[in-house]
Amino acid sequence: MSQHRKDLLVEVGQFVEQVYQMGVREVVLSPGSRVAPLALAFVRHPHIKTRTVSDERSAAFIALGIAQQTNSPIVIACTSGTAALDYAPAVAEAFYQRIPLIVLTADRPTEWIDQWDGQTIRQQNIFGGHVKKSFQMPVDLSHDDAKWYRRRIGAEALQKALDFPQGPIQINWPLREPFYPEEGEEFVYDSENAKAVKVIKSETYLDQDTWEEEILPIVQSYKKILIVAGQGQREDSLVESFNQLNIPVVSDIISNYGNATSAIIHQDVFLKAECIEVLQPDVLITFGMSVISKNLKLFLRKNPPKYHIHLQEAGEVPDPFMALSTVVRSTPDAFFDQLSELEFDAKYLEEWKSADEKVKANRIDFFELLTFSELEVVNHLLSELPENSVLHLANSMSVRYANFLGLERDDVDVYANRGTSGIDGSTSTAIGHAISDPDRTHFLLTGDLAFFYDRNAFWNNYLPKNLKVVLLNNQGGVIFRMIDGPTRQPELEEYFETHQRTSAKFLAEEFQCKYWEANSREEFYFSYDSFLNELENVSIFEVFTDKNISKNTFKAFKREGLYSK
Repeated sequence: MSQHRKDLLVEVGQFVEQVYQMGVREVVLSPGSRVAPLALAFVRHPHIKTRTVSDERSAAFIALGIAQQTNSPIVIACTSGTAALDYAPAVAEAFYQRIPLIVLTADRPTEWIDQWDGQTIRQQNIFGGHVKKSFQMPVDLSHDDAKWYRRRIGAEALQKALDFPQGPIQINWPLREPFYPEEGEEFVYDSENAKAVKVIKSETYLDQDTWEEEILPIVQSYKKILIVAGQGQREDSLVESFNQLNIPVVSDIISNYGNATSAIIHQDVFLKAECIEVLQPDVLITFGMSVISKNLKLFLRKNPPKYHIHLQEAGEVPDPFMALSTVVRSTPDAFFDQLSELEFDAKYLEEWKSADEKVKANRIDFFELLTFSELEVVNHLLSELPENSVLHLANSMSVRYANFLGLERDDVDVYANRGTSGIDGSTSTAIGHAISDPDRTHFLLTGDLAFFYDRNAFWNNYLPKNLKVVLLNNQGGVIFRMIDGPTRQPELEEYFETHQRTSAKFLAEEFQCKYWEANSREEFYFSYDSFLNELENVSIFEVFTDKNISKNTFKAFKREGLYSK
């Protein structure tokens, strides 16, 4: 065995063991030659689960879904060249959703970059500002200092991804040939010498003096306090705190707090930017990530609170409502646990609840006298979700429909790629979730453009039987008919909308999925139960709709729910 290959087998093996020691249990690989030593080391590790997905863009989104579902870091690894660029959409999504994606990009030796050698591009820092940090492994690993440097980079990179707020990192690894192990040559996994850094965390409570000096004077001086929950996963302890507070909790569907007794879920329907004095908060308390509701954002920007407190343990804090005044370095759980010991007047909550309940009442019989539309399909899906299921929402109109209708369940988890709000990886992400969570049924609500844009999500060997897709096909999307600007342009149909006549029927046949279709209300309700009860295959229910009818129904629903006092 050459000394170069011996060093490579030891150091790559030790790196994989280091990754394992720091919490990685799953890896999504994409085939290639330059990545071979990394791929083989992961595949041969006795305790790491590996999968291979040929399309790097889909692979990265599948990994993102797995990481999100398991709340664990995950590795993606690809060969050199443009393969790394195909990771970019998912890397950006992971950055804004704070998901610890460990991006391994195999590379050619540094001296061959820009020398017209095959599959060589400038891979260092290829993801720019959309990773927390990029790292470069040494090309040669023969010197003891280089081996120490490799171990140090591995530990630093993994810890950087896991530090709050979590996020993706890149490790670019130039690999020199020969790098395929010969028969009898093995990777070395030495747990004792794998340099893994252990970090001990503690709950972040405000000390009593800070609480009394900085927080109490604000929350006790004003009666109109509003909580806004951003995107995130539900914590039952937070729900318990909210249920003790007489404070409205505005909850987008992707915040997962619609089941709290004080939750407001229809703000996107009844709010408008013009000042509604009785609903304007004096104190705004926010936590979590982004919110879907454009009307909420416009309302708070037009009617700013006197104080805006955001809760976040560490990291940069955005100012989406243009009113940020205080950042509290505490966990939301700790902060609201302290806040729940206080008493608040319920009058302000009642004003928000009154507006919310009006929308709920209108929703009950809203669809009965109207023509069949996409909104009715979404309403039925949300109403009939089985117990302990998961809902994935593709971007564009799918997530907007669901957010306008709202969800109050405590046994359904909701996810969406709202970090960058792109349509490019919705199906792949849902598949990643379903793969790693086989005991629950996962529903994906998607539109035709998002679905067909990510059709390679089905091009792998791991299609989960517990995935059900509700596909709204209006032959080109309806979002640009909802926005005032495009609707006034003569180029709307050719340059904004994407006309297509594609059906998912042949895709379902190609990938052996179970398929239903509906062109009317009668067909939809007739087939829905059989779609729901299919357990042996990925299920796709394609509902064909008219975009103009869907547009008009959606606008009518919003008009019915507008706040009036």
